[in-house]
Amino acid sequence: MRAETIELLSVKGKFTTEQAVTLATAIGMGIEKAQWVTVPVLDARFAIVDAHFAAADARFAAMDARITQLEARMDSGFASVNARMDSMEARMDLKMQRWAVKMVIAMLVGQTALGPIGMEALNSLRQALSTLVR
Repeated sequence: MRAETIELLSVKGKFTTEQAVTLATAIGMGIEKAQWVTVPVLDARFAIVDAHFAAADARFAAMDARITQLEARMDSGFASVNARMDSMEARMDLKMQRWAVKMVIAMLVGQTALGPIGMEALNSLRQALSTLVR
């Protein structure tokens, strides 16, 4: 390629052989030293992208920390609510047991009242009320 360049410069460019050789050498050096992919520019852009990724990673880490704090607060709140619910459930169970005992006693009293003694007491009370009302 260098010989073709020198010939092109000498014949068509009408340069002297010495000028053509110098110019061909300069062109060759320029081509050899040229960075066609512009590696420094790409490296700079990759550094910018890496910086953006690092910033995004930092934001995600901060968000993860905040989510962890929120989960801890929610867990403590749920533990408090669960304790209150368990306490309330125990109180309701106690009230239901008391109510069941009261119902059994009421049924026993009712059965006794409806028995022969209870019926006689009810008749006596009815007669007493009817004499008072008249």
